Amino acid sequence: MKWMLLLVLAAAIPVAWLLYTRWVPASPPPSKPRLTVLLKMGDAFKSQNNPYIAKLSEELGIELEIMTVPASSYNERLDVLMASGREPDIIQLGWSGEENFPGWARTGRLAPIQLDQAPNIQLNVTNTLLSLMKVGSDDQVYGVPGVTTSYPYGVIVRKDWLDKLGLTEPRTLADFELAMAAFVARDPDGNGRNDTFGITSWRLNEFGGVFGGAFQTDYLWNTLHPDAGSAEAVQLREQQAGYPALLQFARQAYEKQWLDPDFLSLSRPEQKFILGKIGLIGAYSNETVQLEKELQAFVPGARLEWLLGPSDEEGRIWNFAPESYGYNGAGSMMGANALFAITKNAPYETALAFLDKMNTREMIQLSNLGVKGVHYESYDSNRSLIVRTEAQNAAVKRDLFGISDTFRGESLARVGDNATENERLQYYRKKGQLLITNPVSYSMGFVPEAVRFSMTHPAYAEQARNAELQVVVGSLPLAQLQETIKRDGAGMRSDLRKAVRTRYAQLLNMQK
Repeated sequence: MKWMLLLVLAAAIPVAWLLYTRWVPASPPPSKPRLTVLLKMGDAFKSQNNPYIAKLSEELGIELEIMTVPASSYNERLDVLMASGREPDIIQLGWSGEENFPGWARTGRLAPIQLDQAPNIQLNVTNTLLSLMKVGSDDQVYGVPGVTTSYPYGVIVRKDWLDKLGLTEPRTLADFELAMAAFVARDPDGNGRNDTFGITSWRLNEFGGVFGGAFQTDYLWNTLHPDAGSAEAVQLREQQAGYPALLQFARQAYEKQWLDPDFLSLSRPEQKFILGKIGLIGAYSNETVQLEKELQAFVPGARLEWLLGPSDEEGRIWNFAPESYGYNGAGSMMGANALFAITKNAPYETALAFLDKMNTREMIQLSNLGVKGVHYESYDSNRSLIVRTEAQNAAVKRDLFGISDTFRGESLARVGDNATENERLQYYRKKGQLLITNPVSYSMGFVPEAVRFSMTHPAYAEQARNAELQVVVGSLPLAQLQETIKRDGAGMRSDLRKAVRTRYAQLLNMQK
């Protein structure tokens, strides 16, 4: 009898549990935090059934409602929402001042950003940018500037000329010399005239940006390069050991017409490049597609490819700076219309955590790339190049809103076979050192002494630039330029060098 009762109980327990779970409702899953974000978007953007928003919500663990308004009516709609008390949790503002940012901050419509609770914002946005988010004498920060990864600088080459002349893509300095000589002498455009050149430039900016690193010096935008891992090794460009050799190479290129003879008078060398008479031009990767389209208006069938510039003898690519500050400091730039503020009625901790998370490397990359397989095919993290099909490019315009970087057209440059360069780019990544100090730093007050020097000594800078151009065209001996630099530059710029070394030491410490 006992055994029978035990069997009946054993059989009844699952049935009772089934009845209980069927008729007694289970506890609802915990609700996720929810945010509404108002964005200024183009007509192509779709917020419903958006795979990017779904992925972003999943990564952040929140429910996102994206409210979008066309740019033409954005300010009016925002004014109405702010006045009605129905403002979204986070609003997008512009840098041009058309919105009432100061007024809303003063009247308490915007919540101050508690930077001590936002470590990623502190790391990835410069103090100078954050200072622009203050209102009047109030020391509070009321907005977060959007940040974006920087484009790599290299060289764009006429790929159709390489193919026609049987040349491989140049890698080393010798390869580039061979290509430029062929572009001058072997009639790559097939018109039977001696009217083509190797590379064009504005003064020596593009030329130096491409070739400076091969001589272990920086020319691009007068940037500074640490030749070793210590701050004491940082030298101003004209005091770097390879600077004279770069000028000698430029002199050789000018004599052989590798360097476009018009480089002294051009203000926008890309306008000459698209006429189809130049083989190379220094440029950022994102310029490739647009230049190719403009070039094809003059030369149907022309093809371009973006490449890294030649390395130095140790295999370092000087003007390529992946994660130059770990997405910190001037390595993070302002995006167009990329300022975000938290309104007074928002769930503050959730909103601040959202903006802070969007300033991490992972979220910046997700904002720029989207979802793999939906918005891009592949991404070369060494060169920051992305490959997209036309359908994926359309999906980007439809789906991405880029909270950290309002949508910008990613480079569709052909990646090519650059395994050697990609390996060499690990040189500094493994060491965790900076390759280059980004020129944006100067205009943003990253090293205020640099701005102060250029403002108070304009004649010196102009004289130095003109003198090096004279060296390249042969009207001034190199030795005379070196003596002038030694005499005028050492004392005048010692404070600047000290300031830059101090800032560089701070950055090194931040990376440890």
